[in-house]
Amino acid sequence: MSTLHEIGNAVRLRRTEMGLTQETLAHISGLSRSTINAVEKQSIGNLSITRAEELLDSIGLSMHVNSATPSPAHKQSLPNRSALDRAAATASVSYRSAMTAGQLERALLTGDAPDQIRPHLQALLDEAPMSLLAKVVDELHLEKGIVRTQVWSQMRRLAQDLQCFRRVWQ
Repeated sequence: MSTLHEIGNAVRLRRTEMGLTQETLAHISGLSRSTINAVEKQSIGNLSITRAEELLDSIGLSMHVNSATPSPAHKQSLPNRSALDRAAATASVSYRSAMTAGQLERALLTGDAPDQIRPHLQALLDEAPMSLLAKVVDELHLEKGIVRTQVWSQMRRLAQDLQCFRRVWQ
């Protein structure tokens, strides 16, 4: 299977899970809608690494090169924390009180944004890397059995309620 084939399938799946149109994804990624369409249909003749990274990054995906013999330097030096823990910590950096992973989980599952964590949620949805938000979605899917499209939809509803400015939530 070719890399462009894998990218096309991954982009189409993530875009639909997130509830984005090809036009919206084109706007977010800085590519044309026809390029997005060609990538998803695997009919694009050539896609530069830079353009592929811009597209993938805009929806929280990335490319990885696997070495046949991984070196010890590839081991993570950070503790292996859950995506919800990392997201809650990221959202709490600028605030005196911290949002917990449990509070974040409840907000994403219920769509309810209690007053004490509204600023945290807004910061998270506006500023956190899309890759972290995607990991949160994957974690809730794997650990709670929640369909990915439902989590992305709840994020979008929360972002709209909190008046987030990030294009992906528009």
